[in-house]
Amino acid sequence: MKTNCIQKYTDHRQRIIDAMKEQAISKGFHKASMSEVAKSAELSVGQIYRYFAHKDDIICALVEQTTSYRLEFMSEFLNKQNWLARHVATPNETRHNMRILTIEIKAEAARNTVISNICYKSHLLLQNRAIEIMQERYPTMGKEEIIARIDLLITITEGFMTRWDDQREPPSTATINLYSKVLEDILPG
Repeated sequence: MKTNCIQKYTDHRQRIIDAMKEQAISKGFHKASMSEVAKSAELSVGQIYRYFAHKDDIICALVEQTTSYRLEFMSEFLNKQNWLARHVATPNETRHNMRILTIEIKAEAARNTVISNICYKSHLLLQNRAIEIMQERYPTMGKEEIIARIDLLITITEGFMTRWDDQREPPSTATINLYSKVLEDILPG
């Protein structure tokens, strides 16, 4: 009996998080009303408040899940082989939605200290995992240099990914070559 209650609690929470994610991708967090989230989750607004005290709490749970997802794929992200092809060459709805969600989270964090704080914690978790991976791959590289390389890779990647949604054609050969050269400088060997 207790296991069923825990499972129901977990299922309802996940439905709410998924509904908020869906609303954020289609409308943005600001336009996502609790009634629309409830409808999408097939719950009442009152039921949502049994699981989350505020809309911010749902967004924080979404940030935590997104962080967990990124932690799982950190090693792949730091693998430079076919990097550009894996990230932008083939249209992918999941990747596109993740870009939208990332932009929405960053915009919300710029306005909301609660979301900003959870994003900072997420950043530290992701950075620490990336440092571990880089230290294994480049044992002679200092931590400060690793952090600089990770920060540069993320900055270039986020900028490229954000801009890429506006492009109508695949990256040119010159773009691919330049990006590959920069990637080689950041992740040598």
